[in-house]
Amino acid sequence: MLFESISPIDPVSFGVEPIFALALAAMLPYLICRCFRTKQTPESCKGGKCCHSSKKVAKKAYMKDNPSRIISFSSEELKADQDGIWRAGFSRVKNMASNILLRNNLIADFDKLAADIGAFPVKCMGTKNYLITDSIVDGLYGNLVMEKLKALGMEVYKLVIPSSSLDRTGDPSTEKSKTLDNFKMLTDAILKNGITKHSVIFSLGGGVVNNICGFIASTLYRGIGLVHITTTCMGMVDAAIDFKQAVNHCCGKNLLGAYYPACRILIDPTLLATQSVRAIRNGIAEAIKHGLCHSPDLLEFILSGWNKLKDPEYLETLIKMTVALKAPTLTHYNESNFNEMCPQYGHSVGHSLEFLSFHTEGQALLHGEAVAIGCCVSAEIAKIMRLCDQKTVDYHYTVFERMGLPVYVPEDQKIDDIAKQMKYDKHYAKKQVTMGLLTDIGTMHSKDGNFCFTIEDDVVRQALHANIR
Repeated sequence: MLFESISPIDPVSFGVEPIFALALAAMLPYLICRCFRTKQTPESCKGGKCCHSSKKVAKKAYMKDNPSRIISFSSEELKADQDGIWRAGFSRVKNMASNILLRNNLIADFDKLAADIGAFPVKCMGTKNYLITDSIVDGLYGNLVMEKLKALGMEVYKLVIPSSSLDRTGDPSTEKSKTLDNFKMLTDAILKNGITKHSVIFSLGGGVVNNICGFIASTLYRGIGLVHITTTCMGMVDAAIDFKQAVNHCCGKNLLGAYYPACRILIDPTLLATQSVRAIRNGIAEAIKHGLCHSPDLLEFILSGWNKLKDPEYLETLIKMTVALKAPTLTHYNESNFNEMCPQYGHSVGHSLEFLSFHTEGQALLHGEAVAIGCCVSAEIAKIMRLCDQKTVDYHYTVFERMGLPVYVPEDQKIDDIAKQMKYDKHYAKKQVTMGLLTDIGTMHSKDGNFCFTIEDDVVRQALHANIR
């Protein structure tokens, strides 16, 4: 492991993060009233046993303004309810927010732009920070990024995750390094060298590095700063654009992790110049997924560039369009399960195919390749359930094949194995697969506002049979 230190110089001043208090203000009436079971507000409460008197409300409000004041309690406040249970509780609204900054040559000009664009939290200046990358990306951009951070006066140490120059996917990859062993190795090194609550993890790499670093940042000191500098098409359109952070387990993909925000996500499309065409297609698969779920316009644009996969302008526009579609699903996540089912379209099958491909004799699948096949199988499921027509199914195959992505389950994978592996999907519930499905291109199936549906095992198997060639 490469572990490189940088000496600090004078810090640079940045803007201060805004404090979000709207959520707390909205909850305050409930916190004061204590009418949790009926969700009454002080206005609607009639002063029953569950309600504080106005005198007690004033006392609680004063406690908020002066929390160090010694408070006395009446016997009434310590009484149990009619069931003999004394009830209390606590809650806190956690704001999760990520700022995405996209610009060509962002990394090359990072030391000049960082102060103006707020590229990282100012509090990390004067403490120890960590740049984590993989051995391939390190050779391309590791020293450059270290120099840029050094020029800003940051104390930073570099940790390098092993990666295969040519793994079973046939391309450079860090997927097999996305493990608890590497998580432990990295956290051990960081804790032994030292951090503070203001330290920042800078993840430099693709989706695997972004995910590992996100999980590390979420656990150290129960949460420290995280900045993604994503270097792959997959990272730029999908993997880094999320709160989901995870490592793999021997039972399946992304089974150990957390929901945790990167405060900044830095995207420099010029970095894709060092990616292979296959790796770029890998990311485009996730963009196609979003187009299938809610944007025929994006699909039209993607198909217009089938022969422009190394064109910087095409890729920059594709990234912007995809991020513009995905970001609202994260912001409004709790408002509708569409915001979960859309990003996960094709993943129930795709994750299983990807995981199994590393345990069979054939070529392993990249994540986007597995998702492409998963989307096609999902379309077959929708057709069997009479939710969509053959034209919609055919379009799935057409768009992925046109962009050079696989659409059929690999010959060396068995239906029984795929069905068994799908049980480790996080949406597997009550011994059945659940997923979102399409009724048409750009339209997800819904019933009474619900976009998540239970799929019978025999339907999954029929769909896999229909797909396999």
